[in-house]
Amino acid sequence: MLSTKENLKQIEMDTIQQEPLLTELTPEAAATVEGGLLYRVVLKDPNSSLNVRSLPNITKSSKIIDSFKNGAIINASVGTTGGFRKLIGRAGWVAQRFTQRVLNTSAGFIKLT
Repeated sequence: MLSTKENLKQIEMDTIQQEPLLTELTPEAAATVEGGLLYRVVLKDPNSSLNVRSLPNITKSSKIIDSFKNGAIINASVGTTGGFRKLIGRAGWVAQRFTQRVLNTSAGFIKLT
């Protein structure tokens, strides 16, 4: 028979072993865990930058507040509003069509389809 301490340790191990790995989660579920997903800025012109806007649109009321260089890795929302992703951990929105989902691994960033 297991002691109370050993029993609690076994319960703890069982719980850890049943936790899903982040790689097993859907992007939506991973976003809930991580607060957002990683994306690479992908632009046709390698010397251009992606504008960060104050609002999720390109009207005059949406000011350009920053920019990212082509190839930059950003943390942004899974969902979109009007074709824009909300940045996580900083203010602003970026156009979804210029982002590509990536996964951070010990070997570097891997493109996800």
